[in-house]
Amino acid sequence: MKKLSWLILVFALMQSCASKKLVVPVGNYTGELPCADCPGIMYSLSLNKDRTYSESSTYLDREDGTFRNSGTFEIVNDTIVHLKDKDQHEGLKQFVIKNNQLVILDIYGNPIESGYADWYILNKSEKAAQQIDLSGKWILTQMNTTTVEGENAPYIEFQLDANRFSGFGGCNRIGGNFELSGDSIQFGMIMATKMACFDDQYETEFLKTLNEQSWKVKQAKQSLTLSNASGKLTFQRDSGGSN
Repeated sequence: MKKLSWLILVFALMQSCASKKLVVPVGNYTGELPCADCPGIMYSLSLNKDRTYSESSTYLDREDGTFRNSGTFEIVNDTIVHLKDKDQHEGLKQFVIKNNQLVILDIYGNPIESGYADWYILNKSEKAAQQIDLSGKWILTQMNTTTVEGENAPYIEFQLDANRFSGFGGCNRIGGNFELSGDSIQFGMIMATKMACFDDQYETEFLKTLNEQSWKVKQAKQSLTLSNASGKLTFQRDSGGSN
């Protein structure tokens, strides 16, 4: 009888261990970090289910002060997020998982002990953690205060696996790179064909507005809105697919 009870206990423990799955802290984590020669650094880290990540660091009061990076991560000892693509002694590489927070460790993997220790805590942003679906063809319907309509309406399509986009500016074919981090998207320099057009109703302003800009992304069902201090762009998903 004792032997049977022991076997039942061992079986129960094995089942418990087998059912315990590692929880990946998927979401977007943000915080303002101290900066030696600027007011602060706005830092954002997005962790995805497929163990990929994207991060952005914006140095406040600096022109062109935003830097972005992406790669893969692993979970160490069920408690530490380790960004695998960074150099051994590079900063912002290891984070302790704590409820809905990530606590930044120093370059040696130790807790930061200083008067600024509380600054090195990233909080999960529930709003930014929402999944943004950029798949499909997005047709421009509003550009700042201008309503866009007609067959020359610009559109963009995202190649998510390559972080590239292509599309139509209103006259020329366009393309370039982009980087999505949480609820922000950064476009690189836009390349366009050199066709001469008699009717350039939207293209010049559209390319100037979109080119090398960072935008906040808001998605509601089949609409996509990009906004920043320079303007606002609204797109509608094309239910008919690509041309």
